[in-house]
Amino acid sequence: MTISAALGLLYVFRTVLWPLALALVLTILIGAVTRRIQRALPWAGRRTISLVAALFIGGLVLGAMLVVVAGVNQIVAEAGTIYRRLNEMLGGIHWPGVGPLTLDGLVRRMDVGAALGMAGASFQAASAGLSLTALYLIFIVAGGRGLEMRLTKIAASRSSDALITVLTRSVQGVEAYTYIQTITGLMIAVGAFFVMTVVGLKSALFWSLVLFLFTYLPVIGVVLGSIGPTLFALVQFPTLAPALLVLCGIQAISFIVGNLVLPKMQADSQNIDPAASLLAIGVWTILWGLPGAFLGIPLTLALMYALAQYKSVEWIAILISNDGDPLPPTPSGSRT
Repeated sequence: MTISAALGLLYVFRTVLWPLALALVLTILIGAVTRRIQRALPWAGRRTISLVAALFIGGLVLGAMLVVVAGVNQIVAEAGTIYRRLNEMLGGIHWPGVGPLTLDGLVRRMDVGAALGMAGASFQAASAGLSLTALYLIFIVAGGRGLEMRLTKIAASRSSDALITVLTRSVQGVEAYTYIQTITGLMIAVGAFFVMTVVGLKSALFWSLVLFLFTYLPVIGVVLGSIGPTLFALVQFPTLAPALLVLCGIQAISFIVGNLVLPKMQADSQNIDPAASLLAIGVWTILWGLPGAFLGIPLTLALMYALAQYKSVEWIAILISNDGDPLPPTPSGSRT
């Protein structure tokens, strides 16, 4: 009953909760960047470094948004050519019991107005959510020290270190996950950009960014992210070879990074079962839509660390973990 109520509240308040969760993840990422810069520049002040890190990440996000807008505009500008090419491709395939299938036929069967309305509503909701995320991020970063002090006082008033332990482990786990996925995702995206540029695919930077975002989805992310550039290679080129090169190139780069680089970086930082990862992505997608899919793993990691602190529900954390030991080691090496 309690779980059902919690899921219901997460769904009802999803429009304000997923921007908050995204802002917290970005805050953790800013903290990770800040500490790495501080180690490299020990003479610089923490506040200055935090500001530089926030501006750096904010600049990257803004740049990514500009690339996405430019890519979408180019696709819209070539919509007519893409439409004709897809019609030719589908018309050459005779579907059993149906015959040739074209986009014209599909468009006549669907409610275009309703589809455009849904797309517009989704875009508006995403824009509002990202704007709210930016506001959350500003206030969290600005009041970071005050928030830490309040949490410490709450833990002290309860005469328990459980809250601080959960928060510390959650932040460490989410930070490690975000850092690793960012580095490996960049490796895959840069390699894919090189392949798409060599092939001559239009909007290679846009599709590389899309692929980079999808790498935050474990197990299925690269597969989903490679669908778009492969389909557009089919549309752009008259032969099948460029599309196969794009698809195989992306998968080969992902295989190399996933088997040579990722295991050395992972260690205990992503101790979550692959099946639990897929389940988490599915559940959070149902609750929060596409943002939930990208936030599912960090949220599940935090949940696993929280559940592992209490004997009555520790078994759930053990099921979620990959090796049966859900607690990451503390800096002293202890797991208690």
